[in-house]
Amino acid sequence: MAFNILHNIKSKLAEENNINNFPGVDISNNSILTYNFIINNLRLLHLNCINPILQSFPDIKITSAYRCKELNNLLGGVENSQHVYGYAIDIVSPNYPTSLLWNWCYQNLPLYNQLIWEYPERGNFTGAEGLKHSWLHISYIEDNNIKKSSFSSLRKDLHEMYASELTTQKGNFTHGINLADENLL
Repeated sequence: MAFNILHNIKSKLAEENNINNFPGVDISNNSILTYNFIINNLRLLHLNCINPILQSFPDIKITSAYRCKELNNLLGGVENSQHVYGYAIDIVSPNYPTSLLWNWCYQNLPLYNQLIWEYPERGNFTGAEGLKHSWLHISYIEDNNIKKSSFSSLRKDLHEMYASELTTQKGNFTHGINLADENLL
C-alpha cells in the first residue's frame, strides 16, 4: 500500500483539539515551513525510506509523520523536531516487532538521517487503541543523511547493556547501536 498526503498529516489528537495540522500553517513562525518545503521532504522520506520498507513490510502503519508546531508541543515533542519539517515519520507493524523493522532498516537502507528504536520496553504494536507501544522513528534529510542509529528507553539497565566504546548515551537515548536486540528486554 502506498501512502498519500492524508496519511502523513491526519492526526486524531489534532482533530480532538481543533489543531490545524496542514503543512504550511507555521510559516508565520518560520518562513522555511512552506507547504511545498514540507511536502517535498515527505516525498523524499517516502521515496528513500518508507517505500523500500513497504516492499518487505507491506503492513506498516504511520503513527506520526508531519506535525505542526502546536501539535508537536501537545505531544511533548522537542522544539526542533524533525516531524515539524516533514523529515521524520514514526511507524509500527501489527505483525512484526519493532526490533525486526529497525534491524531491517539498519541493514538495508542506504540513506537515512536518524533511525531510532523507540521505547522497546513498551512491547510491540498490537493494534489496540490507546495502548502505549514501541515504534520506529526514521528520518531523511536531503544531503544530510548521517545514519545515526539509536534507541530510546526509560530503562537504565537497557542503556547499560548497550554501553560500549562505539555508543554514547544522552538522556533517554543511546546512539551508535548496530543491533536492536529484543532478547535484552
